[in-house]
Amino acid sequence: MVKVLGLVSGLMLGIQTTVCAGVVFHVETTFPNRAEVPSRTDAMTVDGKKLKMTINDNDAGNTQSTVIYRGDLEEILLINHGDHTWRAMDKATMVNLGQHINPAMEKMQEMLKNMPPERRAMMEKMFAGQGINPAMMGGKVEMQVKKTGESQTINGYPCVKYETWRENEKVAEHCVSDWKQVPGSQEARGVFHDMAAFSQEVWQGAFKGGGGPASFFESIGKMEGYPVLTRIFSNGTVVTETRLTGVEEKSVSVQEFDPPKGYVKKDFLPKNLPSHMGQ
Repeated sequence: MVKVLGLVSGLMLGIQTTVCAGVVFHVETTFPNRAEVPSRTDAMTVDGKKLKMTINDNDAGNTQSTVIYRGDLEEILLINHGDHTWRAMDKATMVNLGQHINPAMEKMQEMLKNMPPERRAMMEKMFAGQGINPAMMGGKVEMQVKKTGESQTINGYPCVKYETWRENEKVAEHCVSDWKQVPGSQEARGVFHDMAAFSQEVWQGAFKGGGGPASFFESIGKMEGYPVLTRIFSNGTVVTETRLTGVEEKSVSVQEFDPPKGYVKKDFLPKNLPSHMGQ
C-alpha cells in the first residue's frame, strides 16, 4: 500500500510539473476592404517566458500556422500544419542568413544611391509594399507611436487611441486599454517585451542596417497598456482590423510550447543556399 501511495504521489507530482498557469487571448481579425475574405479567429497563449500564436489562414484554405517563442531557449519555432513540418529560428540562424543576404542588399543600396530622388522614392515605396524595410538598404526609417487622447470602448474594454507612423505615413491605429482592465495582460507584459527585444536582435543579426519591421510586440512597449483593437494600414487604406474578443486564464501543459509529435524538423535555410546571393 505504501508503494502504491508513493507511486500515485509521484504521478501527481509529475502532472503538476507539466501543467502551469497560463493566459489565452482570443482575437478576431477582419479584412474591411476584401469582402471575399471571411473573418478569422486566432489565439495567443502566454505562460512565463513562452508565447504561442495560432493563426488561421483563410487565404490558404483555412490552414493553420503556429509561431512559438521560447524565451528560456531564445528561439522562435515556425510550425506549418499544412505539411506537418517545423523550423527553428535563433540568433545564429539569422546571422547565417545575413551572411547570404547582406551582399545582395549592399548592391541594392548602391543602385539606389545612383538613382534620381524621385526614382529612388518610387523604388523604396515599392520595396516597402513587398515588406522590405528601407532601413535594410541604408535608408532611414523612423517609427513613432503617438497618443491621440481619443477614447472609446471595444468589447467592454475602455481604451485610448494611439497611432503608429513610419515617417509621414500612418501604418497602424491601436485602441489601448489599461493593463489592469485586461485580465492576464500584466502577467503577459514581460514576455511581450522579451519577444520584441529578441525579434529586434535577431533581425539586426541578419541585416547590417537593422531596422526590423515594427511589430505588435514592439508597439506594446511604447504604449501604456494592451491594444484591444489594432488596424493595419497600407497606402492610407485599412488592410486588417483585429479585436480582442476574450481572455482565458487556465492551466497550460508545457508540451503546448513544443512542436507537435510526428512533425518533421526542416532547416530554416536551404543547405545549398549560395554564399553570396545576388552576385
